[in-house]
Amino acid sequence: MQWGEIFLDLLIFCSDLCISGTFVVVFLQLRKSRSAAGLSLQTLATVVGARVIHLISHNIQLHYSPNVLPWLLYPTMDVVSACAGVAVLASFCMYYFPSYEKEKDNFGIQALERANLIPKDSPLKTNPFVAAGFLYACVAVLAIIWYLVRKSQRSFLVSYFCCYYEAMGAVALIPQLWMFHQDKRVSPLLANFVVLTAMHRIFTLAFWISYPRIFVWRYPDNRGIQMASETVNLLILSDFLFYWARSKLRGDSEVIIGDGMMV
Repeated sequence: MQWGEIFLDLLIFCSDLCISGTFVVVFLQLRKSRSAAGLSLQTLATVVGARVIHLISHNIQLHYSPNVLPWLLYPTMDVVSACAGVAVLASFCMYYFPSYEKEKDNFGIQALERANLIPKDSPLKTNPFVAAGFLYACVAVLAIIWYLVRKSQRSFLVSYFCCYYEAMGAVALIPQLWMFHQDKRVSPLLANFVVLTAMHRIFTLAFWISYPRIFVWRYPDNRGIQMASETVNLLILSDFLFYWARSKLRGDSEVIIGDGMMV
């Protein structure tokens, strides 16, 4: 039984470790290229925001409690991860913002144009706050829909907090993937940003799959919903992961999106 409990503890720890790794590779990308080109501010801000609000889960007893490994290891990892994320985001805004490709980080702008909320020749098309506003509006709506599906015995505020956090995680990388498909070529470090996020999802999914096999008489609430959520999140990343794996197999120095032909 103890080896099984250690296995579950390690799955959650490795999941958190992958999230910390995403901020490390973003920092290395900024330092190496001396530029924010190819990096989505929407995605970075959303991922960092999710890490920061994740800290609240310890105070309201929503975070996983380890069975064998020291409990302090988990909040320490979360604090380090959140601080690293805030530091990378601050570095992006303070030192690399002039090289930020805001005209490419425009996920959602097309929807606003079609709804005639933004004129096609408006400078708001390249305003990152407008695109971010659309993204967070989508998160809020998705969180409400997810709340109606996700059963919980807790209060509305606590339940909606969980749904909002999970919705943030689901949409966080979509603006970055949108930018990748515009550029067609992705540097190895930025590719690792997505791969580490996928590994975070895989470890979490493995935890939910393994839990009732370790604790035979326990069946956590919403286990099926959580497994479905992580599966959907992996499906969102699957397109890029295919091109990443293909580039690795071909020995490409960069991840090539599509057929590899530059226009």
